[in-house]
Amino acid sequence: MVIQKLMNEASKKKNFMTRKGGALDEEIIALETHYKITLPDDYKEFLQKFGFALWFGDYICGLVEENTKFGKTLNVYRKTDYYHDFYDNAPEYQSVSNKGLIVNKYDGGGYYFLFSKESERAGEVGLFLTETFGQEDSTFASFTDYLSHSVTGSPKPVLANVDYDKINDILDK
Repeated sequence: MVIQKLMNEASKKKNFMTRKGGALDEEIIALETHYKITLPDDYKEFLQKFGFALWFGDYICGLVEENTKFGKTLNVYRKTDYYHDFYDNAPEYQSVSNKGLIVNKYDGGGYYFLFSKESERAGEVGLFLTETFGQEDSTFASFTDYLSHSVTGSPKPVLANVDYDKINDILDK
């Protein structure tokens, strides 16, 4: 119900778009199987009802039909695999966790990561920045909170403790 309410609010934004009819249950199961994870219930609900979301200035990755306009840019598989390739192949960067998915990129450099149910941080969404070499900058308690922030600006994320000594060590190399 909260997801629906937030998406009703998002639908008022310029150029709002979702996948008509949402994603199929088989597609969601395939996503979980592919990454060997269990998605948080609120993100599953989002996928089932909306598939993905896009509006002027922001988006939420999801299950986008490959042959559509946004099939390459908003597809959660493509986004997750891209950041794994980028961060996991650069030794100075912290690797992307295997217990979740990338649900958005951060325009300043980085990504929003949704932790799966297998993680100690199940359901949280963390912002991991390129400028901190993949360390976490801030966290939302749930996908619902992250979606709410994206749509309404509230709630604010909780700031993480960035290890600046580690960053300085990398820069000194």
